Amino acid sequence: MLFFEDMNPGESITSPPLTVDRDEMVEFAKRWDPMPFHVDEAAGMASFGGITAPGIFVLALKQRLIHQLPDPHAVIASLGYDEVRFLEPVRPNDTLRLKYDWLTRRDSKSKPDRGVVTVRLSLINQSGKTVMSHLDTILVRRRSPAGGE
Repeated sequence: MLFFEDMNPGESITSPPLTVDRDEMVEFAKRWDPMPFHVDEAAGMASFGGITAPGIFVLALKQRLIHQLPDPHAVIASLGYDEVRFLEPVRPNDTLRLKYDWLTRRDSKSKPDRGVVTVRLSLINQSGKTVMSHLDTILVRRRSPAGGE
């Protein structure tokens, strides 16, 4: 388990790979974001050279990969996303990895058993291109209360 004390700014971890399943992607899009270029091959070809994943599906893949990181995190809550960017289309059979970079951390001002960490999450495809990134501010349990280390 990774606690607040383990999340050192400047360090990062990477998830195992995940291959995007076409059927899962299209079924998700049909229910949650049925734009023609997400669900119809001809419309996808005309717009983007093939069907593409909805942004919300890309975020769901990112979330799945968080739970496949080598060590679980002692996260209490996400406090919010910033700078969400969809930089390249995600397509069926793409293989994605999540890079998890710790940027900053600070003690909680009100509760000594936790801290606040800012991370950059980046989904990187099989060609090494970042397809999505965002900042996440997370509330994380400490291994021991501040001042008790």
